[in-house]
Amino acid sequence: MIYKKQAVVAHRGAKGLVKYENTIEAFQKAIDVGADWIEIDIRKTKDNKIVVFHDGSINGRLVKDLTYVELLELANYDIPTLEEVLVFVKGKILVDIEFKESGYVEEGLQIITKHLNIDEFAIRSFNDDVIVDAKTFDKNIVCALLLGRDVKKKVFRTRISELFPGRRIRKCGCDFISPHYRLLKFGFMWRMKLRKQQVCVWTVNDEELMRKLLKKKKVHAIVTDFPDIAKKILSE
Repeated sequence: MIYKKQAVVAHRGAKGLVKYENTIEAFQKAIDVGADWIEIDIRKTKDNKIVVFHDGSINGRLVKDLTYVELLELANYDIPTLEEVLVFVKGKILVDIEFKESGYVEEGLQIITKHLNIDEFAIRSFNDDVIVDAKTFDKNIVCALLLGRDVKKKVFRTRISELFPGRRIRKCGCDFISPHYRLLKFGFMWRMKLRKQQVCVWTVNDEELMRKLLKKKKVHAIVTDFPDIAKKILSE
């Protein structure tokens, strides 16, 4: 069980409270407002740097085709490496790390486990293979299967696999589920309870929806750009 109590996960740091997401400033803000976790996104550059960056491209160029220096020049702000972030947050806050792609799971986990203990982080991905690879690296790593991303192909099949993810859960071996809040219908929470799967919902920024999910639906955690508001609701 990853969540011993209801938790607030600061999306890309406290994204809604700072100028630049996924930065040291954003993570410090999440710590300052009392978030339980930060959620970060990682990608790999052309020169094999694992960086904390959400989008797959910048100014029309793919991150994977750019060196780290080129990425910094295009972004015009300080994009941290994964290692820099882990060193900064160690002992201050728990870390939920999203692998945006497969292909560098082992490299990423070598960096992560160098700096964090097994109970200080979790892995998440929309890609089932990332979960399988993480469990192959170390079966004790806590992993979440993300559900609800935008798709252009096989939309119906994808949505069914997200509303009723039992087969995917069994196959990839994830420890908890992280659905978009729009998927919480057709008895989703009830079915996850039967499976003893904890649920971390993303990305919830409306205050009334936060209150509904935390107080009525009793989700185990929410991912939000505004962790200060979510923490206030939990304290009511």
